[in-house]
Parts: sequence; structure tokens; C-alpha cells
Amino acid sequence: MQKIELSVHEFMTIMGNLDEGFGGRMKAPDESIYAAWYEQWKAMDERLESLGLMERADMLFDGKIAINALSEAHFQELLKCVRGQVKFHGQLIADKDEDADEDDLNMWEERLAELSAMHDSASWQNQN
Repeated sequence: MQKIELSVHEFMTIMGNLDEGFGGRMKAPDESIYAAWYEQWKAMDERLESLGLMERADMLFDGKIAINALSEAHFQELLKCVRGQVKFHGQLIADKDEDADEDDLNMWEERLAELSAMHDSASWQNQN
């Protein structure tokens, strides 16, 4: 198992997409990262909602979420979610969508590269 650190923005985006995809907690498989991270996500959502606009923006982009125990299955699911974000933002750019943002695409591509490199390292499961 490995500790992973995500920005609050990354965490909230991943969980929001999973929530939309599963249609809520009751429909999500118990072994999914959505189920495993659900309570942490709801607590962070409440915390963000309680903040003012500037504090919320600071928390989203400067705050970090530590995922302390990540199994191989959860790591694969996380990689799939990040790949989905890369594809989504790439498509927005290709479609010349008004919400397209090269910086968003670059952020997700960098996160995917970091996570892939971590996963590909022979010792990722043995680190403390």
C-alpha cells in the first residue's frame, strides 16, 4: 500500500466525477475508491462550502489530501480516473470549447505522469 497526495481540487474533481458516474454512494461498489474515500470527500465538501470565495480557491489549489493506504486495485482505479480527466480536457481543447484550458490539461497530464511513474517503480507497494 502507498500514500498518495492529491490537491484538494484533484480529489474533489475525481470524487465528483465518480459520484456522477455511480449515481450516488448507494450504487457504488464497496470496493471502489469512491466508497473508500466517500466520508473524506463529504467532510471536505462541507469544509469548502463553509469558506469564503478566496479561502475556498486557496484550499482547492494549495490544499492537499493524503490518501494513506492505496491498494493496487485502488491505484488502478485512480489512474483510470486521471486518464479520464486527461481525455476530457483534451477533448474540450479539440472541440474549441469555451471551458477548454491548456493549464487544466497540463495539470492532469502531469499528475498522470507522476502517478504512472510511481506505479511503475518496483517498490511502490513497499514504501512507508
